[in-house]
Amino acid sequence: MWKGEYRTVTDVPAQKLCDAIADVNNWNKWDEALEFARLDGPAGAGAKFLLKPKGGPNVTMTIDEMRPFRFVDTAHLLGARMRTTHEYVQRGSDTEIRFVVEVWGVLGFVWRRVVAENQVKEAPVQIAAFIRYARA
Repeated sequence: MWKGEYRTVTDVPAQKLCDAIADVNNWNKWDEALEFARLDGPAGAGAKFLLKPKGGPNVTMTIDEMRPFRFVDTAHLLGARMRTTHEYVQRGSDTEIRFVVEVWGVLGFVWRRVVAENQVKEAPVQIAAFIRYARA
């Protein structure tokens, strides 16, 4: 299994960040790499949704965990799985954001190079856009 991580701190409260990440159908408003994310029904553990990266195929996703200050989803890829964890830790007036990507499976090494490493590399820009969205 491969694992990559990015951390940063913001003044946006953890609850606002949680509300924004749980709003799956609006992910493309802050993530420019997405055409859409579509969740039919309420967000919660076990819910399935569809995600469409720009220029890529539709990806079936599952919400693994959704509780205060933690949102975990898994992409069901050909020959691999990719889990993304978003955690928000409130520390006084600041919130630490922890973004973790894990990839495993027979073709995990391919998805690591094609998707996961880029997600971690681009995390500073993507999370900054997410913070702006959550703040608004």
